[in-house]
Amino acid sequence: MSALSAIVKLPEVRGAVLGDFAGVFLDAVREQDGENIAAVMGFVASALMQAGEQLGLGTLRRAALLGEARASLLVLDKKHVLTLKIEPPKALPAVEKQVETSIPGQG
Repeated sequence: MSALSAIVKLPEVRGAVLGDFAGVFLDAVREQDGENIAAVMGFVASALMQAGEQLGLGTLRRAALLGEARASLLVLDKKHVLTLKIEPPKALPAVEKQVETSIPGQG
């Protein structure tokens, strides 16, 4: 997922972590705790992929988590889990639209 540098240029994206489904840390931008985030989100992404299969969604590509203070967007491909930290949370739809147009297979 080479779009990491392009996505983090968005002003609403406060940080990004790239990992895999086993929780292995691969890269981070503006995120001090990338290793822990990669580990947790690898587990979360694996569970969401299984849930998506059970629900008949097909291959899961994205998952959004929205809270009061911030949002997170998980962008998934066959090997990687990209976690974006988004502030303010109301910017989530705009960031998701940018992900659709800038990361192959996400549109």
